[in-house]
Amino acid sequence: MDRPRTRRELAGRLGARVAELADALDLGSSEITSWGFESPLSHHQMECMMADELAENSTRERNFTVTVAQKSGCKRVLSIAIPKEEVEGEEVRVLEELSRDLKVPGFRKGKVPSKYIEKNYAEAIHDDAVRNLLPIVYEEALISKGIAPIGEPKFVNLKAERGEGISVDVEVEVRPEITLRDYTGVEVRVEKRSIGDKDVDETLERIREQRGAYAVVERAATDTDVLVIDYAPVLPTGEVDEKKMIRNHPVDLASASLLPEFKDGLRGMETKSEKDIVVRYPDDFPEKPLAGMEKTYRVTVKEVKELRLPEVNDSFARELGEQFPDLPALRDRLKADLESEQDKHRRHETEEKIIDRVIAANPFDVPDVMIENYLSSVLEQDRRRRPDVPDESAREKEIREHFHGAAVRTIKKFLILEAVRRQENIEVGAAEIDAKIEEISKGGGERVDEVRAYFTHPERRRSFENELLDRKAVDFLREKAVVTGA
Repeated sequence: MDRPRTRRELAGRLGARVAELADALDLGSSEITSWGFESPLSHHQMECMMADELAENSTRERNFTVTVAQKSGCKRVLSIAIPKEEVEGEEVRVLEELSRDLKVPGFRKGKVPSKYIEKNYAEAIHDDAVRNLLPIVYEEALISKGIAPIGEPKFVNLKAERGEGISVDVEVEVRPEITLRDYTGVEVRVEKRSIGDKDVDETLERIREQRGAYAVVERAATDTDVLVIDYAPVLPTGEVDEKKMIRNHPVDLASASLLPEFKDGLRGMETKSEKDIVVRYPDDFPEKPLAGMEKTYRVTVKEVKELRLPEVNDSFARELGEQFPDLPALRDRLKADLESEQDKHRRHETEEKIIDRVIAANPFDVPDVMIENYLSSVLEQDRRRRPDVPDESAREKEIREHFHGAAVRTIKKFLILEAVRRQENIEVGAAEIDAKIEEISKGGGERVDEVRAYFTHPERRRSFENELLDRKAVDFLREKAVVTGA
Protein backbone atom coordinates (compact mmCIF):
# COMPACT_ATOMS: atom_id res chain seq x y z
CA MET A 1 0.00 0.00 0.00
CA ASP A 2 1.38 3.44 -0.89
CA ARG A 3 1.95 5.66 2.11
CA PRO A 4 -0.58 8.52 2.39
CA ARG A 5 1.25 11.85 2.35
CA THR A 6 -1.49 14.45 2.78
CA ARG A 7 -4.45 14.91 5.09
CA ARG A 8 -6.80 15.07 2.12
CA GLU A 9 -5.49 11.74 0.85
CA LEU A 10 -5.77 10.40 4.39
CA ALA A 11 -9.40 11.48 4.66
CA GLY A 12 -10.30 9.92 1.31
CA ARG A 13 -8.67 6.63 2.21
CA LEU A 14 -10.32 6.48 5.60
CA GLY A 15 -13.74 7.20 4.13
CA ALA A 16 -13.50 3.98 2.17
CA ARG A 17 -12.62 1.90 5.22
CA VAL A 18 -14.06 3.32 8.36
CA ALA A 19 -17.59 1.91 8.01
CA GLU A 20 -16.24 -1.62 7.88
CA LEU A 21 -14.06 -0.91 10.90
CA ALA A 22 -17.12 0.38 12.76
CA ASP A 23 -18.87 -2.93 12.08
CA ALA A 24 -15.85 -4.96 13.13
CA LEU A 25 -15.01 -3.00 16.26
CA ASP A 26 -16.06 -4.73 19.47
CA LEU A 27 -15.27 -2.39 22.34
CA GLY A 28 -15.88 -5.15 24.86
CA SER A 29 -12.98 -7.16 23.48
CA SER A 30 -9.24 -6.72 23.71
CA GLU A 31 -8.89 -7.58 20.01
CA ILE A 32 -10.41 -5.83 17.03
CA THR A 33 -11.00 -7.74 13.84
CA SER A 34 -9.26 -5.89 11.04
CA TRP A 35 -10.85 -4.49 7.93
CA GLY A 36 -9.72 -5.54 4.47
CA PHE A 37 -8.00 -3.19 2.05
CA GLU A 38 -9.62 -4.80 -0.97
CA SER A 39 -12.64 -6.50 0.57
CA PRO A 40 -16.18 -5.68 -0.60
CA LEU A 41 -17.58 -2.79 1.42
CA SER A 42 -21.03 -2.46 2.91
CA HIS A 43 -23.17 0.28 4.41
CA HIS A 44 -22.50 2.61 1.50
CA GLN A 45 -24.66 5.40 2.87
CA MET A 46 -22.81 5.31 6.19
CA GLU A 47 -19.50 5.41 4.32
CA CYS A 48 -20.46 8.53 2.42
CA MET A 49 -21.49 10.37 5.58
CA MET A 50 -18.44 9.23 7.51
CA ALA A 51 -16.12 10.13 4.64
CA ASP A 52 -17.37 13.74 4.87
CA GLU A 53 -16.89 13.71 8.63
CA LEU A 54 -13.39 12.28 8.30
CA ALA A 55 -12.42 14.89 5.78
CA GLU A 56 -13.57 17.55 8.25
CA ASN A 57 -11.98 15.84 11.26
CA SER A 58 -8.71 15.29 9.44
CA THR A 59 -7.99 19.00 9.07
CA ARG A 60 -6.19 19.00 12.41
CA GLU A 61 -3.59 16.65 13.80
CA ARG A 62 -4.66 14.41 16.64
CA ASN A 63 -2.84 14.30 19.93
CA PHE A 64 -1.33 10.85 20.44
CA THR A 65 1.93 9.03 20.93
CA VAL A 66 3.16 6.03 18.96
CA THR A 67 6.16 3.73 19.23
CA VAL A 68 7.10 1.05 16.70
CA ALA A 69 8.61 -2.33 17.53
CA GLN A 70 9.90 -4.90 15.05
CA LYS A 71 8.12 -8.13 15.93
CA SER A 72 9.98 -10.10 13.24
CA GLY A 73 11.50 -9.50 9.82
CA CYS A 74 8.39 -8.05 8.18
CA LYS A 75 6.11 -7.54 11.17
CA ARG A 76 5.77 -4.25 13.03
CA VAL A 77 3.75 -3.38 16.12
CA LEU A 78 2.52 0.20 16.52
CA SER A 79 1.76 0.93 20.17
CA ILE A 80 -0.63 3.89 20.12
CA ALA A 81 -1.75 5.93 23.12
CA ILE A 82 -4.47 8.59 22.81
CA PRO A 83 -4.71 10.84 25.89
CA LYS A 84 -7.90 11.34 27.85
CA GLU A 85 -8.24 14.96 26.64
CA GLU A 86 -8.33 13.89 22.98
CA VAL A 87 -11.00 11.30 23.73
CA GLU A 88 -13.08 13.83 25.65
CA GLY A 89 -12.80 16.31 22.78
CA GLU A 90 -14.09 13.70 20.35
CA GLU A 91 -16.93 12.86 22.75
CA VAL A 92 -17.94 16.52 22.73
CA ARG A 93 -18.03 16.49 18.94
CA VAL A 94 -20.11 13.30 18.92
CA LEU A 95 -22.48 14.83 21.48
CA GLU A 96 -22.91 17.96 19.37
CA GLU A 97 -23.76 15.91 16.31
CA LEU A 98 -26.11 13.70 18.29
CA SER A 99 -27.86 16.78 19.68
CA ARG A 100 -28.65 17.94 16.14
CA ASP A 101 -30.02 14.63 14.90
CA LEU A 102 -31.46 12.79 17.92
CA LYS A 103 -35.24 12.28 18.05
CA VAL A 104 -36.70 11.67 21.51
CA PRO A 105 -40.44 11.59 22.31
CA GLY A 106 -41.43 14.82 24.06
CA PHE A 107 -38.67 16.88 22.46
CA ARG A 108 -38.35 18.53 19.07
CA LYS A 109 -35.52 17.39 16.84
CA GLY A 110 -32.35 19.24 17.80
CA LYS A 111 -33.85 20.45 21.10
CA VAL A 112 -33.00 17.50 23.35
CA PRO A 113 -31.04 18.86 26.36
CA SER A 114 -27.35 17.94 26.40
CA LYS A 115 -27.59 16.76 30.01
CA TYR A 116 -30.33 14.30 29.01
CA ILE A 117 -28.23 12.96 26.16
CA GLU A 118 -25.12 12.66 28.32
CA LYS A 119 -27.03 10.76 30.98
CA ASN A 120 -28.85 8.34 28.67
CA TYR A 121 -26.37 7.89 25.82
CA ALA A 122 -22.98 8.10 27.56
CA GLU A 123 -21.84 4.62 26.48
CA ALA A 124 -22.89 5.17 22.85
CA ILE A 125 -21.12 8.54 22.76
CA HIS A 126 -17.93 7.02 24.11
CA ASP A 127 -18.09 4.08 21.70
CA ASP A 128 -18.58 6.40 18.73
CA ALA A 129 -15.67 8.57 19.87
CA VAL A 130 -13.40 5.50 20.00
CA ARG A 131 -14.61 4.32 16.60
CA ASN A 132 -13.93 7.75 15.15
CA LEU A 133 -10.48 8.17 16.66
CA LEU A 134 -8.90 4.77 16.04
CA PRO A 135 -8.78 4.72 12.23
CA ILE A 136 -7.75 8.39 12.00
CA VAL A 137 -4.98 8.07 14.57
CA TYR A 138 -3.85 4.78 13.05
CA GLU A 139 -3.36 6.38 9.64
CA GLU A 140 -1.68 9.42 11.17
CA ALA A 141 0.66 7.07 13.04
CA LEU A 142 1.58 5.38 9.74
CA ILE A 143 2.39 8.76 8.20
CA SER A 144 4.42 9.95 11.18
CA LYS A 145 6.52 6.77 11.21
CA GLY A 146 6.79 6.37 7.43
CA ILE A 147 5.25 2.90 7.47
CA ALA A 148 3.49 1.50 4.40
CA PRO A 149 1.67 -1.65 5.55
CA ILE A 150 0.57 -4.44 3.27
CA GLY A 151 -2.45 -6.60 3.93
CA GLU A 152 -4.71 -6.01 6.88
CA PRO A 153 -3.84 -4.46 10.25
CA LYS A 154 -4.71 -6.34 13.41
CA PHE A 155 -5.77 -4.32 16.48
CA VAL A 156 -4.95 -6.02 19.79
CA ASN A 157 -4.72 -5.12 23.48
CA LEU A 158 -7.35 -2.40 23.20
CA LYS A 159 -8.05 -0.43 26.36
CA ALA A 160 -10.76 2.20 26.01
CA GLU A 161 -12.56 2.71 29.32
CA ARG A 162 -14.80 5.74 29.82
CA GLY A 163 -13.03 8.61 31.50
CA GLU A 164 -9.63 7.29 30.41
CA GLY A 165 -7.40 7.53 27.38
CA ILE A 166 -7.13 4.86 24.69
CA SER A 167 -4.26 2.46 24.18
CA VAL A 168 -4.01 -0.15 21.46
CA ASP A 169 -1.38 -2.19 19.64
CA VAL A 170 -1.66 -2.50 15.87
CA GLU A 171 0.15 -5.38 14.19
CA VAL A 172 1.03 -4.83 10.53
CA GLU A 173 3.30 -6.34 7.91
CA VAL A 174 5.59 -4.36 5.63
CA ARG A 175 7.54 -5.24 2.54
CA PRO A 176 11.15 -6.18 3.29
CA GLU A 177 13.74 -3.47 2.70
CA ILE A 178 16.14 -5.06 0.24
CA THR A 179 19.53 -3.78 -0.83
CA LEU A 180 21.03 -6.45 -3.04
CA ARG A 181 24.65 -7.53 -2.90
CA ASP A 182 26.60 -10.06 -4.99
CA TYR A 183 24.08 -9.99 -7.81
CA THR A 184 26.56 -9.36 -10.64
CA GLY A 185 29.20 -11.81 -11.74
CA VAL A 186 27.09 -14.74 -10.55
CA GLU A 187 28.60 -18.04 -11.67
CA VAL A 188 26.28 -20.80 -12.93
CA ARG A 189 26.80 -23.93 -14.99
CA VAL A 190 24.14 -24.98 -17.47
CA GLU A 191 24.76 -27.93 -19.77
CA LYS A 192 23.93 -27.51 -23.45
CA ARG A 193 22.26 -30.53 -25.00
CA SER A 194 22.80 -31.18 -28.70
CA ILE A 195 19.89 -32.16 -30.92
CA GLY A 196 20.50 -35.36 -32.87
CA ASP A 197 18.72 -37.72 -35.28
CA LYS A 198 17.14 -39.60 -32.36
CA ASP A 199 15.36 -36.43 -31.20
CA VAL A 200 14.06 -35.80 -34.71
CA ASP A 201 12.91 -39.43 -34.99
CA GLU A 202 10.99 -39.17 -31.70
CA THR A 203 9.28 -35.96 -32.84
CA LEU A 204 8.35 -37.56 -36.16
CA GLU A 205 6.86 -40.52 -34.31
CA ARG A 206 4.70 -38.22 -32.18
CA ILE A 207 3.46 -36.44 -35.30
CA ARG A 208 2.79 -39.82 -36.90
CA GLU A 209 0.69 -40.91 -33.91
CA GLN A 210 -1.27 -37.66 -34.01
CA ARG A 211 -2.12 -38.27 -37.66
CA GLY A 212 -3.00 -41.90 -37.16
CA ALA A 213 -6.56 -43.22 -37.43
CA TYR A 214 -8.38 -46.00 -35.58
CA ALA A 215 -9.79 -48.86 -37.63
CA VAL A 216 -12.10 -51.68 -36.53
CA VAL A 217 -10.37 -55.07 -36.39
CA GLU A 218 -11.61 -58.62 -35.87
CA ARG A 219 -9.17 -59.98 -33.31
CA ALA A 220 -8.50 -60.08 -29.58
CA ALA A 221 -7.84 -56.73 -27.92
CA THR A 222 -4.28 -55.73 -27.01
CA ASP A 223 -2.92 -53.04 -24.68
CA THR A 224 -2.70 -50.46 -27.48
CA ASP A 225 -6.29 -50.80 -28.69
CA VAL A 226 -9.44 -48.78 -28.10
CA LEU A 227 -12.62 -50.74 -27.31
CA VAL A 228 -16.24 -49.65 -27.60
CA ILE A 229 -18.25 -51.37 -24.87
CA ASP A 230 -21.62 -51.56 -23.16
CA TYR A 231 -21.39 -52.12 -19.41
CA ALA A 232 -23.59 -52.08 -16.32
CA PRO A 233 -23.38 -53.13 -12.64
CA VAL A 234 -24.47 -56.66 -11.78
CA LEU A 235 -27.12 -56.87 -9.04
CA PRO A 236 -26.88 -59.37 -6.13
CA THR A 237 -29.48 -61.48 -7.99
CA GLY A 238 -27.07 -61.90 -10.89
CA GLU A 239 -29.17 -59.70 -13.15
CA VAL A 240 -27.81 -56.61 -14.90
CA ASP A 241 -28.95 -53.21 -13.58
CA GLU A 242 -30.39 -51.96 -16.86
CA LYS A 243 -31.12 -48.51 -15.40
CA LYS A 244 -27.39 -47.96 -15.00
CA MET A 245 -26.36 -49.39 -18.36
CA ILE A 246 -23.71 -47.30 -20.21
CA ARG A 247 -23.71 -47.90 -23.95
CA ASN A 248 -21.08 -47.34 -26.65
CA HIS A 249 -18.48 -46.25 -24.14
CA PRO A 250 -14.92 -45.90 -25.58
CA VAL A 251 -12.10 -47.37 -23.47
CA ASP A 252 -8.43 -46.77 -24.27
CA LEU A 253 -6.49 -49.75 -22.94
CA ALA A 254 -3.29 -47.66 -23.04
CA SER A 255 -4.72 -45.06 -20.66
CA ALA A 256 -2.83 -44.73 -17.37
CA SER A 257 -6.06 -43.79 -15.58
CA LEU A 258 -7.85 -47.05 -16.45
CA LEU A 259 -8.38 -49.24 -13.39
CA PRO A 260 -6.12 -52.34 -13.51
CA GLU A 261 -9.07 -54.76 -13.14
CA PHE A 262 -10.75 -53.25 -16.20
CA LYS A 263 -7.55 -53.32 -18.23
CA ASP A 264 -6.78 -56.94 -17.34
CA GLY A 265 -10.39 -57.99 -17.89
CA LEU A 266 -10.78 -56.29 -21.28
CA ARG A 267 -7.44 -57.46 -22.66
CA GLY A 268 -8.00 -60.40 -24.99
CA MET A 269 -11.74 -59.83 -25.47
CA GLU A 270 -13.14 -59.81 -29.02
CA THR A 271 -16.12 -58.16 -30.70
CA LYS A 272 -19.48 -59.48 -29.34
CA SER A 273 -17.79 -61.20 -26.41
CA GLU A 274 -19.25 -60.74 -22.91
CA LYS A 275 -17.65 -61.00 -19.48
CA ASP A 276 -18.22 -60.12 -15.82
CA ILE A 277 -15.37 -58.02 -14.44
CA VAL A 278 -14.89 -57.59 -10.69
CA VAL A 279 -13.46 -54.21 -9.69
CA ARG A 280 -12.21 -53.25 -6.25
CA TYR A 281 -12.00 -49.48 -5.98
CA PRO A 282 -9.03 -48.10 -4.02
CA ASP A 283 -9.71 -46.51 -0.65
CA ASP A 284 -8.64 -43.08 -1.99
CA PHE A 285 -10.84 -43.26 -5.10
CA PRO A 286 -12.06 -39.70 -5.90
CA GLU A 287 -15.72 -40.72 -5.98
CA LYS A 288 -16.21 -41.36 -2.27
CA PRO A 289 -19.33 -43.57 -2.60
CA LEU A 290 -17.21 -46.07 -4.56
CA ALA A 291 -14.02 -45.79 -2.47
CA GLY A 292 -13.07 -49.18 -0.99
CA MET A 293 -16.05 -50.95 -2.62
CA GLU A 294 -16.05 -54.10 -4.71
CA LYS A 295 -18.43 -54.10 -7.69
CA THR A 296 -19.08 -56.47 -10.56
CA TYR A 297 -19.75 -55.16 -14.06
CA ARG A 298 -21.04 -57.05 -17.07
CA VAL A 299 -19.20 -55.92 -20.18
CA THR A 300 -20.07 -56.50 -23.81
CA VAL A 301 -17.49 -55.52 -26.46
CA LYS A 302 -19.07 -53.78 -29.46
CA GLU A 303 -15.86 -53.00 -31.38
CA VAL A 304 -12.10 -53.45 -31.16
CA LYS A 305 -10.09 -50.67 -32.82
CA GLU A 306 -6.38 -50.41 -33.54
CA LEU A 307 -4.37 -47.31 -34.32
CA ARG A 308 -3.04 -47.39 -37.87
CA LEU A 309 -0.14 -45.03 -38.48
CA PRO A 310 0.86 -43.44 -41.79
CA GLU A 311 4.20 -44.31 -43.34
CA VAL A 312 6.87 -41.64 -42.85
CA ASN A 313 8.01 -40.70 -46.37
CA ASP A 314 7.99 -37.78 -48.79
CA SER A 315 4.20 -37.93 -49.14
CA PHE A 316 3.83 -37.76 -45.38
CA ALA A 317 6.04 -34.63 -45.35
CA ARG A 318 4.06 -32.91 -48.12
CA GLU A 319 0.80 -33.52 -46.24
CA LEU A 320 2.17 -31.39 -43.40
CA GLY A 321 2.64 -28.34 -45.63
CA GLU A 322 3.82 -27.16 -49.00
CA GLN A 323 7.03 -25.86 -47.39
CA PHE A 324 8.10 -29.52 -47.03
CA PRO A 325 8.68 -30.94 -50.55
CA ASP A 326 10.27 -34.09 -49.15
CA LEU A 327 11.14 -35.85 -45.92
CA PRO A 328 14.66 -34.35 -45.57
CA ALA A 329 13.14 -30.84 -45.66
CA LEU A 330 10.74 -31.81 -42.89
CA ARG A 331 13.54 -33.30 -40.80
CA ASP A 332 15.67 -30.16 -41.23
CA ARG A 333 12.77 -27.98 -40.06
CA LEU A 334 12.05 -30.20 -37.07
CA LYS A 335 15.72 -30.13 -36.06
CA ALA A 336 15.82 -26.33 -36.31
CA ASP A 337 12.65 -26.05 -34.20
CA LEU A 338 14.03 -28.46 -31.60
CA GLU A 339 17.28 -26.49 -31.42
CA SER A 340 15.33 -23.27 -30.95
CA GLU A 341 13.29 -24.83 -28.14
CA GLN A 342 16.47 -26.19 -26.56
CA ASP A 343 18.03 -22.71 -26.65
CA LYS A 344 14.92 -21.24 -24.97
CA HIS A 345 14.99 -23.98 -22.34
CA ARG A 346 18.69 -23.40 -21.63
CA ARG A 347 18.15 -19.65 -21.45
CA HIS A 348 15.30 -20.12 -18.98
CA GLU A 349 17.30 -22.60 -16.89
CA THR A 350 20.23 -20.17 -16.85
CA GLU A 351 18.07 -17.27 -15.68
CA GLU A 352 16.40 -19.29 -12.94
CA LYS A 353 19.74 -20.58 -11.65
CA ILE A 354 21.09 -17.01 -11.54
CA ILE A 355 18.06 -15.85 -9.60
CA ASP A 356 18.40 -18.78 -7.18
CA ARG A 357 22.02 -17.74 -6.55
CA VAL A 358 20.98 -14.13 -5.92
CA ILE A 359 18.24 -15.32 -3.54
CA ALA A 360 20.79 -17.42 -1.65
CA ALA A 361 23.18 -14.46 -1.39
CA ASN A 362 20.46 -12.11 -0.13
CA PRO A 363 18.36 -13.80 2.58
CA PHE A 364 15.22 -11.95 3.68
CA ASP A 365 11.81 -12.76 5.10
CA VAL A 366 8.70 -12.83 2.91
CA PRO A 367 5.57 -11.23 4.42
CA ASP A 368 2.92 -13.79 5.36
CA VAL A 369 0.25 -11.74 3.61
CA MET A 370 2.07 -12.01 0.26
CA ILE A 371 2.33 -15.79 0.67
CA GLU A 372 -1.35 -15.97 1.59
CA ASN A 373 -2.36 -13.90 -1.46
CA TYR A 374 -0.34 -16.22 -3.72
CA LEU A 375 -1.84 -19.38 -2.22
CA SER A 376 -5.36 -17.93 -2.33
CA SER A 377 -4.89 -17.29 -6.04
CA VAL A 378 -3.72 -20.89 -6.58
CA LEU A 379 -6.71 -22.21 -4.63
CA GLU A 380 -9.13 -20.10 -6.65
CA GLN A 381 -7.64 -21.35 -9.92
CA ASP A 382 -7.87 -24.93 -8.66
CA ARG A 383 -11.57 -24.49 -7.79
CA ARG A 384 -12.34 -23.13 -11.25
CA ARG A 385 -10.54 -25.94 -13.06
CA ARG A 386 -11.93 -28.99 -11.30
CA PRO A 387 -15.29 -30.22 -9.99
CA ASP A 388 -16.24 -30.16 -6.34
CA VAL A 389 -14.41 -32.63 -4.11
CA PRO A 390 -15.92 -34.32 -1.05
CA ASP A 391 -13.38 -32.82 1.38
CA GLU A 392 -12.55 -29.23 0.40
CA SER A 393 -10.54 -28.61 3.58
CA ALA A 394 -8.25 -31.57 2.89
CA ARG A 395 -7.79 -30.41 -0.70
CA GLU A 396 -6.96 -26.88 0.46
CA LYS A 397 -4.44 -28.17 3.01
CA GLU A 398 -2.78 -30.32 0.34
CA ILE A 399 -2.49 -27.39 -2.08
CA ARG A 400 -1.16 -25.02 0.58
CA GLU A 401 1.53 -27.50 1.62
CA HIS A 402 2.44 -28.36 -1.98
CA PHE A 403 2.70 -24.77 -3.24
CA HIS A 404 4.09 -23.02 -0.14
CA GLY A 405 7.71 -23.36 -1.29
CA ALA A 406 6.83 -22.14 -4.78
CA ALA A 407 5.00 -19.17 -3.27
CA VAL A 408 8.02 -18.09 -1.22
CA ARG A 409 10.39 -18.52 -4.16
CA THR A 410 8.12 -16.68 -6.62
CA ILE A 411 7.68 -13.73 -4.25
CA LYS A 412 11.42 -13.56 -3.56
CA LYS A 413 12.08 -13.51 -7.29
CA PHE A 414 9.56 -10.68 -7.71
CA LEU A 415 11.13 -8.61 -4.92
CA ILE A 416 14.67 -9.25 -6.13
CA LEU A 417 13.87 -8.16 -9.69
CA GLU A 418 12.21 -5.08 -8.24
CA ALA A 419 15.41 -4.35 -6.29
CA VAL A 420 17.57 -4.83 -9.39
CA ARG A 421 15.39 -2.38 -11.29
CA ARG A 422 15.74 0.16 -8.49
CA GLN A 423 19.46 -0.23 -7.85
CA GLU A 424 20.39 -0.23 -11.54
CA ASN A 425 17.93 2.52 -12.49
CA ILE A 426 16.34 0.29 -15.11
CA GLU A 427 13.61 2.01 -17.08
CA VAL A 428 11.49 1.32 -20.15
CA GLY A 429 11.23 4.03 -22.78
CA ALA A 430 8.39 4.83 -25.16
CA ALA A 431 10.32 3.40 -28.12
CA GLU A 432 10.76 0.06 -26.32
CA ILE A 433 7.06 -0.08 -25.49
CA ASP A 434 6.09 0.67 -29.11
CA ALA A 435 8.51 -2.00 -30.38
CA LYS A 436 6.99 -4.60 -28.06
CA ILE A 437 3.48 -3.64 -29.11
CA GLU A 438 4.45 -4.12 -32.77
CA GLU A 439 5.98 -7.51 -31.90
CA ILE A 440 2.76 -8.57 -30.17
CA SER A 441 0.75 -7.33 -33.16
CA LYS A 442 2.77 -9.35 -35.65
CA GLY A 443 2.76 -12.47 -33.47
CA GLY A 444 -0.99 -12.40 -32.86
CA GLY A 445 -2.17 -11.13 -36.23
CA GLU A 446 -3.80 -8.06 -34.68
CA ARG A 447 -3.63 -4.50 -35.93
CA VAL A 448 -1.06 -2.34 -34.15
CA ASP A 449 -3.62 0.33 -33.26
CA GLU A 450 -5.88 -2.31 -31.67
CA VAL A 451 -3.05 -3.65 -29.52
CA ARG A 452 -2.02 -0.12 -28.57
CA ALA A 453 -5.62 0.73 -27.63
CA TYR A 454 -5.81 -2.40 -25.49
CA PHE A 455 -2.85 -1.22 -23.42
CA THR A 456 -4.28 2.24 -22.82
CA HIS A 457 -6.21 0.77 -19.87
CA PRO A 458 -4.23 1.90 -16.79
CA GLU A 459 -3.97 -1.51 -15.10
CA ARG A 460 -3.07 -3.31 -18.33
CA ARG A 461 -0.52 -0.63 -19.15
CA ARG A 462 1.06 -0.86 -15.70
CA SER A 463 1.22 -4.66 -15.86
CA PHE A 464 2.64 -4.52 -19.39
CA GLU A 465 5.36 -2.04 -18.43
CA ASN A 466 6.25 -4.05 -15.30
CA GLU A 467 6.70 -7.16 -17.43
CA LEU A 468 9.07 -5.26 -19.71
CA LEU A 469 10.97 -3.91 -16.71
CA ASP A 470 11.28 -7.41 -15.21
CA ARG A 471 12.51 -8.72 -18.55
CA LYS A 472 15.20 -6.04 -18.66
CA ALA A 473 16.18 -6.84 -15.06
CA VAL A 474 16.54 -10.55 -15.88
CA ASP A 475 18.53 -9.71 -19.02
CA PHE A 476 20.81 -7.52 -16.92
CA LEU A 477 21.49 -10.35 -14.46
CA ARG A 478 22.17 -12.81 -17.28
CA GLU A 479 24.49 -10.44 -19.12
CA LYS A 480 26.48 -9.82 -15.93
CA ALA A 481 26.63 -13.51 -14.98
CA VAL A 482 29.38 -16.00 -15.78
CA VAL A 483 27.71 -18.96 -17.50
CA THR A 484 29.64 -22.14 -18.22
CA GLY A 485 28.65 -25.46 -19.74
CA ALA A 486 29.27 -27.61 -22.77
